[in-house]
Amino acid sequence: KTGNQVLDVLLTGKSLYCQKHDIHLTTVADGTVLAGVSPMDLCTLVGNALDNAIESVSAIEDRTRRIIDVQVFSEKQMLVIQIINPIGQELTFDAEDLPVSTKEPNGYHGFGLRSIRHTAEKYGGFMTVKAEDGVFYLRLLLPRSPRRAPSA
Repeated sequence: KTGNQVLDVLLTGKSLYCQKHDIHLTTVADGTVLAGVSPMDLCTLVGNALDNAIESVSAIEDRTRRIIDVQVFSEKQMLVIQIINPIGQELTFDAEDLPVSTKEPNGYHGFGLRSIRHTAEKYGGFMTVKAEDGVFYLRLLLPRSPRRAPSA
């Protein structure tokens, strides 16, 4: 119970999946800070990020390293969504500072982080990603009172 029903549903579903697949998902989330984010955009931001993290840690053979840490909080005038997980291999980054996919090319992947970035930017925020010492960090910062995303 984070205080945001959409976030609760997302986290519950992903948590159940993680339990079945030997992934330890830890969450510290104040969902009330996300009140200005539309349900669809929240699914894009958190759902895509968690799907990427789950896929990444699932490839790690050492089950004790299958850990995903999710944090949602406000800091000063910003909303922060942060997802941290170990990675099993070194990543290379493209010209847009996004990790180059390690999957076979098929045209259907590589859009998750771009969608997350685009959605954060709709609210006047931004996304940063980095891989350091075998750990992947995704951090989204949105203004504390995010401007409403334009209607489609």
